[in-house]
Amino acid sequence: MKTKLKLLTLAVMAPIAIFLAVVSGCGDDDPINPQYIDNPNVKTFDSIGVDEDSVAFQSYTGIDLLAGRTTIDTARSRDCNLQDVNNQGNDFYLENDELLNNLLPPGYETWFFRVSADMSVTTFDTLSKVPGYASFVPNDFTQSSTEFWGYFNAPFTLGSSAPVYCFWLKGKKNAGITSKDVYGIIQPREATDTSPGQPYDYRMSFRVRININAENDFRKQILLEQ
Repeated sequence: MKTKLKLLTLAVMAPIAIFLAVVSGCGDDDPINPQYIDNPNVKTFDSIGVDEDSVAFQSYTGIDLLAGRTTIDTARSRDCNLQDVNNQGNDFYLENDELLNNLLPPGYETWFFRVSADMSVTTFDTLSKVPGYASFVPNDFTQSSTEFWGYFNAPFTLGSSAPVYCFWLKGKKNAGITSKDVYGIIQPREATDTSPGQPYDYRMSFRVRININAENDFRKQILLEQ
């Protein structure tokens, strides 16, 4: 009886001893409580608005994607412009600003490819990289506008699923404004039109994240190295 009791005691105590040994062996360098910091190579712009203004006759339809801000349609710093088909006030798209059909002074060259035809806001916000690409090469960016994949129109409500595009700020790298290629992801956020069918009064906004270090990495936060 004493022998059986002793064996039973050893069977119970052995797993406890192993557990304590593992826990006590964890040093200060083990990532028990990982810490995260903002990704220094990624910038996030939650709402960049564009606006066809019928009063000022100087529309804020340009976007400086590097700075994450709206510009007037003739600003030299812009990377793309919101355009509509035949100036009819519908069927809008983003266009590379290098030439812009020779209608406006040139901005900077930007190229696109479509990541998804329909992505939820939550998925976009948590997208860490463009799937299917270890890194980007120039041939990945096939179009100088988003028109190839269709158009934006109002009404488009906040929180709706929407297409996502990846872009390359080729012009600003070539001009020496950036030392490395800058890549980004962009998604329509919302759109309204107070004068349907007219060439003005269309408003739209976009979500944007860029990587300034020539990487396919759009994580907002990264693990802090201990």
